[in-house]
Amino acid sequence: MLAVFKTGGKQYSVKAGQILKVEKLEGEKGDSISFKDVLAVSEDAQNTIGSPLVAGAVVEAKILDQIRDKKIIVFKKRKRQNYRSTQGHRQYLTVLKIESISMGGKKSESEKKELKTSTPVKKVAPKKKTATKKVAVKKTAVKKTVKKKTTTPKEDK
Repeated sequence: MLAVFKTGGKQYSVKAGQILKVEKLEGEKGDSISFKDVLAVSEDAQNTIGSPLVAGAVVEAKILDQIRDKKIIVFKKRKRQNYRSTQGHRQYLTVLKIESISMGGKKSESEKKELKTSTPVKKVAPKKKTATKKVAVKKTAVKKTVKKKTTTPKEDK
């Protein structure tokens, strides 16, 4: 099931189990949030588009983290006026995991994968590799002797 909902002045298209970053929402890490501003819901063969909202549709999400986005530089300049202004900005974001999308009585949930281990896993230290010493082989350079040609000064005639 796919849903389009609205928050923070933007629209997001999501599936159950998807992780996304939205504008900052009030709440702590681990809290649940439900979005009732659902604009459209799409199932296998049936598409429901609201006018403006779909009645009875809810998107439920869980807050994973409250973070800040990467820094952007805002630079303003007016030519020939000697005006330059530089500012930086980091946007506050909320990381969400979409838990379920429900419309009427139908509900689409994310699959929870749980790892069950009956015996604890024993950590084994990696084997140390012994260093092998490489011996450099010296090459003997062969010097060539070059005979200098001597020139005799010519006598004047």
